[in-house]
Amino acid sequence: MGLRFSIVMPTLNRRDMLRRALASVHAQAWPEIEIIVVDGGSTDGTIEEIAAQPNVRLIRGPDRGVYDAFNKGIGQADGDIVGILNSDDLYEPSAFAAVAAAFSANPDAAAVCGTAILVADGEIIAKFDAKRDKALTSPRTALIGSCVPNARFFRRSAMQQVGPFSLDYRYVADRDWLTRWYEAGLRTVAIDRLVYQYQQHQNSLTFDPQGRLRNAIRTEQLALALSWRDNEFASPSTRHAAALLEGRSRGTLAYEALRHGDVGEALKLLLMRNGHASLRPISSVLRATADRMIVR
Repeated sequence: MGLRFSIVMPTLNRRDMLRRALASVHAQAWPEIEIIVVDGGSTDGTIEEIAAQPNVRLIRGPDRGVYDAFNKGIGQADGDIVGILNSDDLYEPSAFAAVAAAFSANPDAAAVCGTAILVADGEIIAKFDAKRDKALTSPRTALIGSCVPNARFFRRSAMQQVGPFSLDYRYVADRDWLTRWYEAGLRTVAIDRLVYQYQQHQNSLTFDPQGRLRNAIRTEQLALALSWRDNEFASPSTRHAAALLEGRSRGTLAYEALRHGDVGEALKLLLMRNGHASLRPISSVLRATADRMIVR
């Protein structure tokens, strides 16, 4: 018997996009697929759309955001392999076959990650295919790099080992979760196959074209960085990557504060640590700046 896929889809008032996303799952023509749609309380006909779809299980909200929806769906999944499909995105044709082949060829793999693209107005504007990022061989990928969580497929047993997504974060819980995945020493196999298509649009949370969420995301990134930087049980490589993320986040937030005339907030970001005056924050910014120049 082949691998059974469980696809978890969070959604909220995206009926037309959801229809296309579901079509991309059905088009896989995989014999064993479980589709779980977790709706946050839609009022646009999404519920009726789901009812008309074959073989789709609905979990109705409300919920506490997209990561809560992830947790609810994963908690009810019973497949061997779990994928998370945003309701505004698409799976590429034959993605499941390529992923299943990779799992079969690598029985010790806890996850498989393929290539993803970002599409806006029908044009490809970015491609995420660096092997080191897909294989998650460094915590830098999870904390700073292109972690593309939706191009990843996970053994459900390994997901249970890592635990649920943290609801302490509204925007970056996937980065925290993948850092925990790295810390658990779970192997991810990278495949040279396009599996996922992100769609950039006005209301996208993953790719925010208007920049409306930019500072909120950066603020959460700083909180995430401090959490892992100060985690005494984390590996040295993870704490180092977290320190670099701290510097990047502090520098960018301070710049934005200055740009809006908030000198006090900028000074707080650069010269305060744990409520006390310190030069460590600005030192972290300088280290992160040097790191970015080296990486480039």
